[in-house]
Amino acid sequence: MTTPLLATKLFAPPPSPRSVERLRLTQRLDAGLRGKLTLVCAPAGFGKSTLLGALVQACEHPSAWLSLDVEERDPNRFVAYLTASLRSISADLGEGALALAQARPRPSPEAVLVHLINRLAKRRGRLVLVLDDYQLASSPEVDAVLAFLIDNMPAPLHLVLASREVPAIALARLRAQGQLLEIGQDDLRFQAEETRLFLNQSMSLGLTEPQVQALDARTEGWPAGLQMAAVSLAGQSDADRFIRSFTGSHRVVLDYLLEEVLQRQPADIQAFLLSTSILDRLCPELCDAVMQAEVGHACLRHLEQSKLFVVPLDDERRWVRYHHLFGAALQQRLRETQALAPLPALHLRACAWYEANGMVSQALRHAVAAGDTARAIQMVQGKGMPLYFLEDAEPVLQWLQGQPPELLDAHPPLWLMLAWSYLATSLHSEMRAPMLGAEAAIESAAAHPAYRSWRGELNAVRAWEAVARGDALTISREAALALEWLPQDNLAVRTAAHCALGVAHQFSGDRLAAQQVYGDVVTMADACGNRMISVVASIALGHLQENDNQLHLAARTYGRALQTLGDQPHGVACEVHLGLARIHYEWDDLPAATVHAEKSSRLAALLECDAGLGADVLLAQILLSRAETDAALGLLTKASTAAQTRNQHGGRLAIAHAQVQALLQTGELIAAAQLAQDPALPLAHAWVLLARGQALQAHECLTAFLDASRASAPASDVLRALLLDALALDAFDPSEAALAVLEEAMALAEPQGCVRAFVDLGRPMQRLLTKATQDARPRYTAMLLEAMEIQLVALTPIAPPPKEAAEQPAGTVRAMADPLSQRELQILTLICKGLSNQEIGQQIFLSLSTVKWHNQNIFDKLDVQRRTEAVARARELNLL
Repeated sequence: MTTPLLATKLFAPPPSPRSVERLRLTQRLDAGLRGKLTLVCAPAGFGKSTLLGALVQACEHPSAWLSLDVEERDPNRFVAYLTASLRSISADLGEGALALAQARPRPSPEAVLVHLINRLAKRRGRLVLVLDDYQLASSPEVDAVLAFLIDNMPAPLHLVLASREVPAIALARLRAQGQLLEIGQDDLRFQAEETRLFLNQSMSLGLTEPQVQALDARTEGWPAGLQMAAVSLAGQSDADRFIRSFTGSHRVVLDYLLEEVLQRQPADIQAFLLSTSILDRLCPELCDAVMQAEVGHACLRHLEQSKLFVVPLDDERRWVRYHHLFGAALQQRLRETQALAPLPALHLRACAWYEANGMVSQALRHAVAAGDTARAIQMVQGKGMPLYFLEDAEPVLQWLQGQPPELLDAHPPLWLMLAWSYLATSLHSEMRAPMLGAEAAIESAAAHPAYRSWRGELNAVRAWEAVARGDALTISREAALALEWLPQDNLAVRTAAHCALGVAHQFSGDRLAAQQVYGDVVTMADACGNRMISVVASIALGHLQENDNQLHLAARTYGRALQTLGDQPHGVACEVHLGLARIHYEWDDLPAATVHAEKSSRLAALLECDAGLGADVLLAQILLSRAETDAALGLLTKASTAAQTRNQHGGRLAIAHAQVQALLQTGELIAAAQLAQDPALPLAHAWVLLARGQALQAHECLTAFLDASRASAPASDVLRALLLDALALDAFDPSEAALAVLEEAMALAEPQGCVRAFVDLGRPMQRLLTKATQDARPRYTAMLLEAMEIQLVALTPIAPPPKEAAEQPAGTVRAMADPLSQRELQILTLICKGLSNQEIGQQIFLSLSTVKWHNQNIFDKLDVQRRTEAVARARELNLL
């Protein structure tokens, strides 16, 4: 489960009716849009957000806004919010980028930015992105991401940065290139006329010119100081006396004004301000929970009307926040006094509200702030299903990674939570340290009532750490110990341990036992709500079903995994889409196969998953079906290089097999034979032998393979071996033996709807199937023959018409006894392109039955029986 993004961060502050138009600054901002970057840098309270909010409102170009916070110091979260802000302009602007930014495991921030930059580069017109309060999100990692964006910024984008500190990026180069506009503290100070307009026109204070000048001098044009002074002046009977006392540094002025503002508010508003200052964001119901009274609506309305530094966060003004400076001062005053309620009590009230409203990550943060470790542990563990098994491990990592070992030692479950969170976020190499910490802490608490449960959970963690290393013996031993130690009611961890046992069976080659375990685990995981283990087991089960040629079962299993994953992408989604692509390819549903293969390839590239190699193989096979051999070979060569780099032996074999198929299709037998010499490619070797006319040797090779591997090899390989053997028998000794082997293969293939296993073998298989049309499977055989005709038409090169034909096309058509109609010529052209009847109907908006009726008319007029014959006859008559 992906942590949701707060939409309230994406709204620019609305213009205040009391703001002053700063024409000199907005004109500079408009002129600066011609460059790459505008930097507005000044201390707190200089009106940076207000100025840029006005820019967004008045700018003629589409503008996006992002209010940053300390949580965005994580570069992945920073990029996710940056992408979401741009998508607020147009839903398709960052299509795919936001989903990738939220994927599990995370792609690199640069990878997401590359995707986004490529989308932006295609956009016409200027686009403005404002990043507010950048100093809160600044970190070495985020600074590097920002520098990458600026260095590779597409022409349509202009970036505006508001910060209290100069960001650590290469500003000197931008200055030298004339690509940087800088607005600083001196620029943002109110000039005398702006001060007068603000105090007397916006705030309606009616001050004399000397009084305005005095305040301007004392604040040095500091907008926040002027605003707080104006609020404090409201209702003062002696303005001169107040102004005379209004002196000192900014910090002194701030402290004084906060005291003046608080003291002038009613007691209930003072209590509200201090108690709710612990909140990053406020809404009436959350405030009610913290105050333990229904005062949220009334107090927030009072704050808004009094302009007490409350910033709306959405158009409905349901969610607001305090001005950062004001909120920090309130928190400091609360820590100093704690006269209303102890800080932990306030945090726990907020925690309870967030938890009740399903915002567990925010609730966990307040539990940690309250110092209530037991409550935090309880929240992570949930109601029997921990956060990390719901694919929401990042908040747990954020809490535990920075904790001292002493705290984790005092609470052994924390070590286990940290290890599981590393596993859930694919940081397998980090699991070792918390495993060792957990072992020591658990043994030191041997008398604890939960000792057996902790021991069992530690064994389960060890089993999954061994899964990452491919250590079947350790997996089996530790998973068995986990199930021995764990209480029966600890369903979440017991399910994980059972799944690890399935992996051990699979690694050991016992596919049947693994399938049984995975099936049980999916049922258990779905029943108890363990989403992470449900997806992992479903993918493993689907792969085994696919290998056993249980295609319908595998498709349902993969589909269930996608449903569990939801719309958010995840690393394992690469494997799911790849499995579905292979199944749809075998069913000869090439459009669906292409969609899933491309999804798998895109995700794998961005998430750096090995599934991308398999996706490339399948995409190459689809290209081969369209006779795009050069493109297929290019893709396979690229995949082969990647497989060697990553040392992926299994991926390399699949790529080599597809390369053999491509070379055979182009007639390059010598090159195909060289590739097929690998002993790990017996089926490819037999295929090459058949192509070279060495049918007897092919039969011997296939017999040896089937004798040795029929029981252990994937059923899909057994099917292909049988089909090749049938062709070999038919080639060197045409007899009933070939048809008997073909029948055995068809008995395996028909229940699962296999098509491409036959079609990819080309014309020799077409001839053999023609001999079998009178056997026990006439409908299946006819379906295969139709699919083969479509494929062979697509592979048949179209020769250019002779010149004389081009000069006398009408006479050629008249030579036919019954010329083709325009509709029939249109359909004949699509037949020659290799389109199926259904695809032809979709393209020219005809029903399937109507297309078939036209086909029959075309065949009758051309005096042919099949599609291939129709194409050949049409070319003879120069109809195409």
